[in-house]
Amino acid sequence: MTPSESLGTDGLIVRDSGPWAEEKLYYLDHYLSIFSVGMKKKWPGKLYYIDLFAGPGKCRIRDTNKEIDGSPLIALKYDFEKYFFFEADPECFDALCKRIEKRAPDKLQKTVIIPGDCNQEIDEVNPPSPPNLGVAFIDPTGLSPLSFDTIRKMTRSRKIDLIINFHEGMGIRMNLHQYLQKEDQSALTTFLGSERSIRKLQETPSSIDQACREIANEYLENLRHLGYLAFDNDKIPVNADRNTLLYYLLFASKHLQGTRFWRNITVIGPHGQRKLPGL
Repeated sequence: MTPSESLGTDGLIVRDSGPWAEEKLYYLDHYLSIFSVGMKKKWPGKLYYIDLFAGPGKCRIRDTNKEIDGSPLIALKYDFEKYFFFEADPECFDALCKRIEKRAPDKLQKTVIIPGDCNQEIDEVNPPSPPNLGVAFIDPTGLSPLSFDTIRKMTRSRKIDLIINFHEGMGIRMNLHQYLQKEDQSALTTFLGSERSIRKLQETPSSIDQACREIANEYLENLRHLGYLAFDNDKIPVNADRNTLLYYLLFASKHLQGTRFWRNITVIGPHGQRKLPGL
């Protein structure tokens, strides 16, 4: 059990999280709702769900001790033909298996739980027979657990919407200086899938805000090279206290309908704030 984990009321490991976890999961929940219902009416094939960093299945908000469902249990509320959950930590994997068995015993035959690093085991994703359409939630705890090549392999010749936790605040902004050192840049280049912005920033230093924009734009551009519609204005900032940015939720789809769905669910935020929809 790590310092960020403790036992929940059911005696199994929970992941200790800040209040921002509820905000992140709010958007996931709402997107899966509109995706599973909306696409089921429009798509002739089967829908499936992928979670690359599933965790133990439940979180505890550290300020309030409130326990909430994590991404796997949220996904199991919705009707997918198949579910793929990756979890590398043995204790979290065990907790996840037990919670899924208790919460959704009727979906065990549709559920594949992979006990390993998604970067090494991504070939375990075996979608239902085509035509199929997937949605993947990609929520690493930092930059280093995720390789862009994993996204490339997972999405090759497949239609999969992506919801990605992009760690600009805690992951990139706070460590930018060391990432720009040639000997320490591997974690960032592995995450980005390229090093164009790093080379440019090494040659022409700029403000931290501009540097972060360059890096985020490179990531979006790399998603577009995979055939995705990935727009900067679809990023959702998730903040800590005092409006300090922790990360963005990035969305990318190979279909404009996915982008429409995403913009629809972001019209009303988790605290009731409203914004005008896009497309």
